[in-house]
Amino acid sequence: MVGSAGRYNVRGGRWLPGWLRVPGRGAAEYRFELERALNDGPAAGLSALAVELDLFSAGVADLRVSSRIEVLRETVISLIENLRQLGGLIHPPVLAEGLEPTCLSLAERYDLLIRLDLPEHELGPQARVRTGLLVADHLATLEPGTTVRVRVRGRRVVRVRITEQRPGSSTWRNLRAVLLCG
Repeated sequence: MVGSAGRYNVRGGRWLPGWLRVPGRGAAEYRFELERALNDGPAAGLSALAVELDLFSAGVADLRVSSRIEVLRETVISLIENLRQLGGLIHPPVLAEGLEPTCLSLAERYDLLIRLDLPEHELGPQARVRTGLLVADHLATLEPGTTVRVRVRGRRVVRVRITEQRPGSSTWRNLRAVLLCG
């Protein structure tokens, strides 16, 4: 079987180790810029449109027109939220705060039970962002209620191991990655 997180095989009801897809060195910067472009472009433009609709609605006396403007305003606000969520999937804003806050925030968002085993030392900027994107991308693929263990070791050569158990399953799936961040 092939999954979005890598290759894995099932033998005797047990998951064998698989490999996680490691984001390239330029991917982190590209994804950050893409998230910024979504936020600064379309999301900012739609926010301005929502304000314009508010101002326009204040000057309209016809209740039918006013209620239609309110529906349009709610649609615009929904589009803004969708763009921000998309931006968060591309490059989670919490990533700047560190690996632990990123993992905990994503676990809460996706309703995952998570246990972290992270290094006591702070990872360098490149290692932190690439490792964070790797873990974030995988956590986004899991179904709610999945139990996840994330273990990270190293500095310049970062080893990541994610072990997961899906709801209702008694087997654990082990996934690994090695990032060269030197």
